[in-house]
Amino acid sequence: MKDVIIIGAGIAGLSAGFELYKNNIDFQILEPANRAGGSIKTVKIGDYLVESGPSTFNSLSKEIMELVKDLDIEDLLQAANPQAKKRYIYRNGQLMPVPSTLKEFIKTDILSREGKMMLLEELFIKKENKEETVQDFTERRFGREILKNFIQPYLNGIFAGDVQKLSANAVFPKLKGLETKYRSIIGGMFLSPKVRSSFKGLTLYSFIHGMETLSDKIYNKLKNKIILDAKDIEISRAKDFYIVNFKSNNKIINYTANSILFALPAHTMSEFAYLFPKSYASEITQIEYAPIATVVQATEKSTVEACCSISLEGFGFLCTKEPYRKLLGTVWTSSVFPNRAPSDKILLTSYVGGALNKKITDQSEEEIANLTAKEVSESMQISNPGLLETIYVKVHTNAIPQYNLGHMSRVKKIEELMDKNYGLFFTGNYLYGISINDTIKTSKLIVERIKKFLDITIKKQENDQVKLL
Repeated sequence: MKDVIIIGAGIAGLSAGFELYKNNIDFQILEPANRAGGSIKTVKIGDYLVESGPSTFNSLSKEIMELVKDLDIEDLLQAANPQAKKRYIYRNGQLMPVPSTLKEFIKTDILSREGKMMLLEELFIKKENKEETVQDFTERRFGREILKNFIQPYLNGIFAGDVQKLSANAVFPKLKGLETKYRSIIGGMFLSPKVRSSFKGLTLYSFIHGMETLSDKIYNKLKNKIILDAKDIEISRAKDFYIVNFKSNNKIINYTANSILFALPAHTMSEFAYLFPKSYASEITQIEYAPIATVVQATEKSTVEACCSISLEGFGFLCTKEPYRKLLGTVWTSSVFPNRAPSDKILLTSYVGGALNKKITDQSEEEIANLTAKEVSESMQISNPGLLETIYVKVHTNAIPQYNLGHMSRVKKIEELMDKNYGLFFTGNYLYGISINDTIKTSKLIVERIKKFLDITIKKQENDQVKLL
């Protein structure tokens, strides 16, 4: 009998498996697809290195840095160009640098004088303990300009979500925490040593050969414990354990296990909903996802230098919400990681769609590429969209889970289900954070829950054996 069967070999399942491996806990990973890694996928196209999914992680997460060390791949890390800290907002037809110092903030045209003065008023606004949307929270504390010109674009780059639906408590837990403790968020940032130190030494990373290095290394470490292309997975509960049946190479295989860890996207969990009490099933299966299309394009460096009014030494830009615009933002990939393209080329990775543009999935790859070329060329003042060569297009129908209003109570229900000692556990980016950093941290936390459950289960099994004797 296995201690744990993990369903799913994306980064959530892989990192959970690696944590179990480190703790000498017997497990098996079943992956319905024919590859491990999930949304992490690096593609080599000619002289270009392209990321289909997540493209970076940061050094703030000790969990991912420990994982990199345990996998012995520290020498494969690639730090982003220091200039990548510089970012832009596309607003009113031009790219504007995001201020990073007080002096730059005072001079910036992203906010009007009245918008800047609203920040001073934040020091005197009463706190609210109720859950509220990002829009309500931001407007209440900082005003509409901050919402429109900073927060909406910022969340375009993270959730591709709708500020009228996203929960501020789930999306900005640290800011809500500062409001609760200090009443003022700005005051709390100055008064909290933890917040002040959290961004010191922040480094963006990928790997020399792309993000897939991470998932590949875990897969190679655990490959004897991973079955790919596992089809028709069925799980049934016996008295106090689980029976798992599936097909591999047209053969029916079965396992018994003390527990099941679901490491699948929430939107795919409906086929296993029969295992959960009805009051819990909807909390998992009805989580909304936003679609995203990743579009990678290239052009001559001389083309951009001749027409763009700013230097491309930076991370890229995010877009404010404007009618008819589908572009969420563009990463200047070859500026962040110069080895991803020939030295005379500019490589751009753009993202279109999101919660406000769900119909992007109805368009063909050619239509998406043309739309992106048009909007990127407008944003960067490139005279002819035809100068952008499309290298790669990938439409992710269910890309990013949306932490909409009610998310915190939903997560509590899922935690409650895990605590009932049914032996059912859940991990993934729909729980405590959507980044790779957050997902690996989540899997580590869930493994701790599994260990406690197994301790109880094994002791019970031993006691039952003693009684039989």
